[in-house]
Amino acid sequence: MSTAVAVAPARRTDIQISGRYLRDGTPVHLVRDPVAGRTFEIGVKEHFVLVRLDGTTSRDEIAAAYAGQFRRTLGPAAWQQLLTLLAARGLIEGSPPPADLPPVATRRNVLGGSLRLVSDATVTTARLHRLLGFAFRGWFLIPATTAVLAMLAATLWHGPALVADTATVLADPYALTTVATILWVTMGLHELGHGVVAHHFGGTVGEIGIRWQLPMVVMYCRVDDYLFLPSRRQQVATASAGILVNLLLLLPVLPAWLLLPAGEPARTLLGALMLLGLAQAALYLLPLPPLDGYQMLAHSLGILHYASGSRRFAGRAVAALVGRPGLAGYPRAARIAFTAYALGAAALIVGILTVVALTAQRVATAHFGPVAGTVSAGLAVLIGMLFVLPRTSFTGIRTPADSRAKEVQR
Repeated sequence: MSTAVAVAPARRTDIQISGRYLRDGTPVHLVRDPVAGRTFEIGVKEHFVLVRLDGTTSRDEIAAAYAGQFRRTLGPAAWQQLLTLLAARGLIEGSPPPADLPPVATRRNVLGGSLRLVSDATVTTARLHRLLGFAFRGWFLIPATTAVLAMLAATLWHGPALVADTATVLADPYALTTVATILWVTMGLHELGHGVVAHHFGGTVGEIGIRWQLPMVVMYCRVDDYLFLPSRRQQVATASAGILVNLLLLLPVLPAWLLLPAGEPARTLLGALMLLGLAQAALYLLPLPPLDGYQMLAHSLGILHYASGSRRFAGRAVAALVGRPGLAGYPRAARIAFTAYALGAAALIVGILTVVALTAQRVATAHFGPVAGTVSAGLAVLIGMLFVLPRTSFTGIRTPADSRAKEVQR
């Protein structure tokens, strides 16, 4: 056999291949075609072959390594099936590009939609990174982290006074609007923090813009390939960057609050900004999708779709109690991870709904009487459940979607 025949075809040099993730009970890898904007999931065996398609390694060498790794023979039929699949997805050098996906419909109206703020998000992020490059150096990070810890300790020490200022602001619509506006701006800077840190690690920011679903209007910064960053540490750092930005922005607030005399209106505003800003950062830390705390947890464990996977696992575990199969494919580590998240998330959601219901009941009772309090508590629980239940699926059915819908094709 000639060398030209023996050498396996080469994969495209521009595609991105991720590290190993766990989806449900199955280890997978992600493959991204940056030209077509598609992301696929492949199994460990397909990944084993794909990373060895370098244009110089022969089929026999790949087949021998495959047999040694998986104790299975990679015969001609399997070769043909695998190469046909890869070529159909446009991942092999010289293969025709895959058929274009239908354009994603941009839904934009008064009630909801999105709008780009910059024409080239990559260039904008690169400029911000050059401007803020000092923030990635030890001489800045170590003192900044120390200052944040000192700020948190001082906030606990002055907690009663900060709570009193916050209560005053909550009762004043104009003061509350001022604080809410400042916090809204910090939410935008929070999003840019994700983008700058992702750029620092080699990620690509695809879009920066405004998204609204009235009455909510928020800024967003979309990182196209953060799941392809080389290490979990970099992924966790990218997910946590926004919270760090929030905390750094609060650093000058507490000293200014301490320096102003008691009773000064500006001091009251700063006290409320301090406490509500920390509450905002704590909210981002909650391990519930799509919050940063959830992303940090999922990235640190290397699990895709951790929340939905945990719900499916819980449903299958319940089904297994009545004799239906469903858990055989889950390794021990996956069972522990999914069980822990299913129980922890359920407890957290119940706790949040309880606090919201009790707060609504107390406020409504104080103003309108016990009947209104009971009705308000019930409505709070109902609204919370309507938010949670549509996102809950206890089946193993999974609808494929392309990466533009924040899913991956199988």
